[in-house]
Amino acid sequence: MYIDSNNHHWYKGNLHTHTTRSDGRRTPEETCALYAAAGYDFLALTDHWKLGEGCERDENGLLILSGAEYNFNGEDVLAGVFHIVGVGMESDPMAGDSPLTRESSAQQAIDAINACGGAAILAHPAWSLNTWDQIMPLERFAATEIFNSVSDLPRNARPYSGVVVDQLAARGRILPLIADDDTHFHIGEQTRSYIWVDLVDAPLTRENLMAAIRAGRYYGTQGPRFSWHLEEREGKRTFVVDVDAPADGEAEICRVTFFTNRPWMGDRTTLRDGAPLRQAVCHPTASDTFIRAEIADAAGNVGWTQIVKL
Repeated sequence: MYIDSNNHHWYKGNLHTHTTRSDGRRTPEETCALYAAAGYDFLALTDHWKLGEGCERDENGLLILSGAEYNFNGEDVLAGVFHIVGVGMESDPMAGDSPLTRESSAQQAIDAINACGGAAILAHPAWSLNTWDQIMPLERFAATEIFNSVSDLPRNARPYSGVVVDQLAARGRILPLIADDDTHFHIGEQTRSYIWVDLVDAPLTRENLMAAIRAGRYYGTQGPRFSWHLEEREGKRTFVVDVDAPADGEAEICRVTFFTNRPWMGDRTTLRDGAPLRQAVCHPTASDTFIRAEIADAAGNVGWTQIVKL
């Protein structure tokens, strides 16, 4: 947890994690201990088709959200390979009068997760080769992953879904963005990508955490800490990113890049030039319909703002 200059309390967590209960390499107990040792405040264990139980505090002091991952259409990308992660459910979507099954649809999974009090997340759309037109009909999911660590090298090479979320945003579909690990193999993906959740001044409880997740009060990162806002400067709309100074042992921020629906922007990237980079600004035009930013440090770690509708 860290406290920002506005006295807001931010908590660190991962919402996509696998264990030996499905296809992960480590047990739930080993996985929780690993993330606690890395300074995490909360974790969701999201094994395939098996609901991991939640608790307010485990033996490591972590808040554990219940969770599971439901995957559909095998490897048929033309039919739409959808992996839906559910977190924070109060009951099992695979139980009850209308149980979720492997023959269900992605939309039915989203609806079942919501009906059980959870939040549904569209996992790794780039890895799944999801296209904007496949995603557009899906409704009522809480977020999508802009970065998924296990989808990166050495096992995979499509971890980043920025193009997909930008194509959706250009069509008016603004999705909250999550970064997480999707930990399986423990060959470098673990504890790499996470979210900081803003609980303002409320304590870390399941209820408060789920409310913040549903409200989109978080950002994904691999290290950089920052804030962003839209303001007027000298009569111009200005998107401002303020960067925190790195903690001891962390690399300095070296780049802030802005993304909108326009392919060309004259002030798209701010690079570090001698002095520490603590703020970057972009002036969207009347043609821009959305804006977001990516913040990178000299060690290659990246953070992602949420998308702001203009």
